[in-house]
Amino acid sequence: MPILSNSLSVWDISHRWAGCDPDTFRLRLPLLVKDYARLLFNEILEGNLFCETLIQAKRPSDSKADPQYYIRSHLNDIDMCIWGKRYKRSLMRWAQIPRYEFEDWCGRYSIPLPEFWFPTGWNQHYEGPEYGARALWVYHIEPDESGGVSFGFDIPNSDENESVTAESSQNDPDKLGANQQAKFIAQRMATQLWKEYPQRTITEMARDADILKYSGAAHYLTVLPRWLSEVAPKHIKGKRGRPRKKPNTDSD
Repeated sequence: MPILSNSLSVWDISHRWAGCDPDTFRLRLPLLVKDYARLLFNEILEGNLFCETLIQAKRPSDSKADPQYYIRSHLNDIDMCIWGKRYKRSLMRWAQIPRYEFEDWCGRYSIPLPEFWFPTGWNQHYEGPEYGARALWVYHIEPDESGGVSFGFDIPNSDENESVTAESSQNDPDKLGANQQAKFIAQRMATQLWKEYPQRTITEMARDADILKYSGAAHYLTVLPRWLSEVAPKHIKGKRGRPRKKPNTDSD
């Protein structure tokens, strides 16, 4: 399974790039792992590839900064690796390369992006939701019974100016933009429908044919559930889930 971590160590990259498990204990590193490690450390040393734990800046002698973060503290070990004489494993694990820096470096050399970090067909540069992912909106609600969980979703406002504009225009939809009009109408339709169908979930309400047809929200399907969650009844915003299973205490 591909990973999308924001950064990986030279140890992880060189092993995965070579098709090897970085967690498998080996007395001797495979040749291809060594080659990738030598390549990466050489590019880091030459300043062609940024490493967030081996920076090129010079650390003042009286600085309180940790010297381990400065490449000049590791020159001997890096040279030994580049020349194939010794591969210090702790240094390979210490050197962290940001994902976007690695992508940019590969692009400059026309190196195909490795599948383990850049899976083909995945939308890796998607535009995130306006107010952040829905998982960040959740807040705790004390459950009625022990052993369960209750929660709701608190959607943050984008900024004060936008809130003021929305409030001043809420009685005049014609002054709103297309997306604001769709939100305005969809929320008011949903509010009325919840009075008739109080058990409808937010997902079900977002699929209502009349809301999609008459509000214009059909063009904003990805954000429609968020809009409706702002006006959903309290008993719909958060429901008690199943009791959590007891953790498995068996050792591997």
